[in-house]
Amino acid sequence: MSRLLPRITALPGRRRSHNPIPPALAESLARVLATRSTNPAWARSLAALLPSPLSDGGLADAVVSLRDPDLAHALLSWSRSHSGSRHHDADKLPPPTPIAHSALLRLLARSGRFDAVDCTLQDMSRAGVAPTYACLGELVAAYADAGIETKATDMCERVRAQYGMLPAAIHSNCLLRLLVERRQWDDAHKLYDEMLAKEGGADDYSTCVMVRGLCLEGLVEKGVKLIEARWGAGCVPNSVFYNVLIDGYCRRGGMGRGLLLLGEMEMKGVLPTVVTYGTLMSWLGRKGDLEKVTYLLSEMRERRLSPNIEIYNSVIDALCKCRSAPQAMVVLKQIFASGCDPDVVTFSTLISGLCREGRVQEAERLLREAIRREVNPNLFSYTSLIHGFCIRGQVMDASNLLVEMMERGYTPDVVTFGALIHGLVVAGQVSEALLVREKMTARQLLPDANIYNVLISGLCKKHMLPAARNLLAEMLEQNVHPDKFVYTTLIDGFIRNESLDEARKVFEFMEQKGVRLDVVGYNAMIKGYCQFGMLDEAIVCMNNMRKVRCIPDEFTYSTLITGYVKQGNMGGALRLLCEMTKRRCQPNVVTYSSLINGYCKLGDTDTAEDIFANMQLEGLFPNVITYTILIGSLFKKDKAMKAAAYFEHMLINRCAPSDITLHCLVTGLTNCMACIVSSNCSGTAKMHDKGALLDIFRGLVNGKWDPRNAAYNAIIFGLCRHNMLGNALDIINKMANKGYSPDSVTFIALLYGFCSVGKSRDWRSILPNDFQPDQLQIASRYIILFDQYVAKSVGCEVSSALQLYLEECGSLKQMEHKFKCS
Repeated sequence: MSRLLPRITALPGRRRSHNPIPPALAESLARVLATRSTNPAWARSLAALLPSPLSDGGLADAVVSLRDPDLAHALLSWSRSHSGSRHHDADKLPPPTPIAHSALLRLLARSGRFDAVDCTLQDMSRAGVAPTYACLGELVAAYADAGIETKATDMCERVRAQYGMLPAAIHSNCLLRLLVERRQWDDAHKLYDEMLAKEGGADDYSTCVMVRGLCLEGLVEKGVKLIEARWGAGCVPNSVFYNVLIDGYCRRGGMGRGLLLLGEMEMKGVLPTVVTYGTLMSWLGRKGDLEKVTYLLSEMRERRLSPNIEIYNSVIDALCKCRSAPQAMVVLKQIFASGCDPDVVTFSTLISGLCREGRVQEAERLLREAIRREVNPNLFSYTSLIHGFCIRGQVMDASNLLVEMMERGYTPDVVTFGALIHGLVVAGQVSEALLVREKMTARQLLPDANIYNVLISGLCKKHMLPAARNLLAEMLEQNVHPDKFVYTTLIDGFIRNESLDEARKVFEFMEQKGVRLDVVGYNAMIKGYCQFGMLDEAIVCMNNMRKVRCIPDEFTYSTLITGYVKQGNMGGALRLLCEMTKRRCQPNVVTYSSLINGYCKLGDTDTAEDIFANMQLEGLFPNVITYTILIGSLFKKDKAMKAAAYFEHMLINRCAPSDITLHCLVTGLTNCMACIVSSNCSGTAKMHDKGALLDIFRGLVNGKWDPRNAAYNAIIFGLCRHNMLGNALDIINKMANKGYSPDSVTFIALLYGFCSVGKSRDWRSILPNDFQPDQLQIASRYIILFDQYVAKSVGCEVSSALQLYLEECGSLKQMEHKFKCS
């Protein structure tokens, strides 16, 4: 987004003309001078047009009227030769006229003809004729505007030497602005102080240039001091200076200070402008502070200030950053309604925001709308869409957009190709991404480090490690320096592929190249050592981290603790845990899960449970791995009641069981069936007082149900009563893969799930309903058992739905009987 603060310009000074040349005469002069190479009588025609004798001021007016420096130069050359012939001294030209030649200098400077300016100045200097004060001032301004600092400074010195003063403020300001832009602060302060010392030598714009420059450098307080030095303490002259200060504070992150200045403006009676609000909303939008942006937009409307497109773009940008693209589309409708025309920034921001939220089709429709409104999409618009389509796997659509973009005159750059490659890799189409990279290099576009990193990462995930290694070699050949992310990706890829030696080679090569890995890279290497049981090397690697001032984090310690646990060295694991806490590194769920796993492997489930309790006291939530470890170990120890209690706790925390959890539960229930049925399960349940899992399993087994089917049905009912219907339905497919078909009890258990989530009428489209009425009659005996663990209203709803279904089955059977009899 372009800066919202306007460029403040002072009113230009007006030169008093002697006798302005009428437009018709100016056109005639230009016509005659333009034919001087083809019309031998052009000099006589020119003499006839101009009065004789022609004063210096009149000649200057004629020069100004021509506007073309070549024609003006020809006019002055003719004037000098014509004046010489009138004085019968044709061999010696008269000296340049100061006013007319000053006018020529100004014309040349405005046209950027600085070589001709130098020649004219030398000609005047040889003749002892000085340019006018105003002329030299304009030359200072022209050189400064062109960025020629040395010439502008020299010309300013010439004004000082020739006239004993600085150029006028309007011209000195141009040099001052250039010095500030170039951060030549000593020279800028010296010039500014000299301007202030002269009456009328500095205007408001002079101070504003200095203040804005300081604010861009983050030195807002120095800018405030400059204002106070000129106008007094606590005095900011107008809204322009407030806008500059607000922008300065916001630029360095002081949004609060900027908002305070807005309040100060109102308190002092200085009315905020559209620029004021635009500046604040632009910076707040970049921070994603949607609440304040919305409030300021509302305040603007209350003050009857119409937002411009830059302000609307700030609001849209803030909404898109907050992943509220639909709301941003509402703002677009407001733009249309207000009569304000959206620009390419509006559409590009919205297209990018929609693509980030996966609304790629909407983004493409918006692109078409922009084209329909004759707002040409830019490279950024197409790049966002190409990336969005690739991530969704719509490679053909992305390719079509790339072709369209090129047909509209846009050349794909590294960013565009990078978006296409990244999208293809995310979609798992690494081979296609490599083909795009080849087309990219064919266009003489070299991939950058980011593109190589994406490709290497994709190759590593596909276990195409030789190709990944070749890409690294290509990077080095192309003089594209791999960064730490590239090396980390390769190290991690080799370790995942169990190629520790290759990972070590990359690690050592990286160190030779002087690339310092971050904690993620070191963690990948430590994980590799631990994976191969090389704990000593892993510890050395962690110590080397500290030597290069890379602080081990919770993942470093967790990886090492897991390594010790795998070796059964719980003492080493506990020592690392103590060191971890001493260094104020908080253990995470992975750390605790590793320790729980270690003690469970040793058969010490009591200590494992204590660690589980401590983890919760630390405010950490167990994950599915933690629960699975405990549940499986407790079943192995014949502590079925405790295992069932942890399963209940798991569901209460909305933690869905994994395939491994499911296996542990089914195996554990069937293996402990004897003690469960006889109610001799060891252990006291601490986690939950309702043993639904065991009670349902026991009831089904006692009813001669297959133990494994009974286990699946008990698990499904547990999920359903905790409103986890989706997870329960997933188990149906897993049962089939294990060779177990859903039965009538499964049907009833799932019916409880539908009623628990308020979808009692939706079960028909999902549940198998090919059970015979007698099968359901048998299964319905367990409703009394199930009802103990659900709300009464759910139980009643299940009974009603089942009764209705049985009645429908009865009616259908009667109709079939009548049909057979007929």
